[in-house]
Amino acid sequence: MVRWGQRGVVGAAVGVMVAVVAGCSAQEAGDAGRSQDTAPASAAPSSAARASATPSSAGARPLTAGKLKSLLLRDADVPRAESTSVQGPVPRYDPPVRVPGPGCQDVFDALVAHHASASVIQDFWWRGRTWGGRTWLASYAGTGATERFQRLTDGLTTCRALVGQTPEGRLNSRISLVKAAEFGDEAVTFDLSSTGRDGARLVDHHTWVRVGTLTVDMSDRGARDAPRFPLGAVVDKQLDRLARVARR
Repeated sequence: MVRWGQRGVVGAAVGVMVAVVAGCSAQEAGDAGRSQDTAPASAAPSSAARASATPSSAGARPLTAGKLKSLLLRDADVPRAESTSVQGPVPRYDPPVRVPGPGCQDVFDALVAHHASASVIQDFWWRGRTWGGRTWLASYAGTGATERFQRLTDGLTTCRALVGQTPEGRLNSRISLVKAAEFGDEAVTFDLSSTGRDGARLVDHHTWVRVGTLTVDMSDRGARDAPRFPLGAVVDKQLDRLARVARR
């Protein structure tokens, strides 16, 4: 089982999600790279049924890291996953990492839950204890989650690549937007691409969803060999769990 120290939590998180040269293996944390694909921004509102099942109202107090951990999936919930590891509360970059470009700071801050009251990370390990995917669950005060979603989607329409320097390494990841399905109250899907140490193109697939005052970013590193990590199953089961807890 791989675990990171307190300072390395954010570094490892960014390494997996936005191609910083840090993380679990050389294949997972590639060097800087770009894809040639771009697409118009696409964010999907939820259906009425999903929207009525939000965990809390805008005026509710944000959840603690301990409560957020209880909302994560269990090992048995993910097909073929050998185990999971959970980190939290996740520390913020201090000082904050600066990412230039129109809207790029808002995209980066959403990816690392910089403005959240609390957040936790769940990593999924499979196929010989290699990294398969990640869930980043965050809780916001007041209307913070709604504001973060709006800033993220606005940023994704103008930011083409995340480029910068973190304490753990160089950040350079190309953004490609994907048509979003209807998840939670609001959802957006996008890919972050980089180049691995062996020169192969690597793609992180992200589904970023707001559910009430919570946000959840569910992602994987697109595997080149079958079978692929079951990201769709993680998205469905995690959002179903959030909705079921809300109804209690």
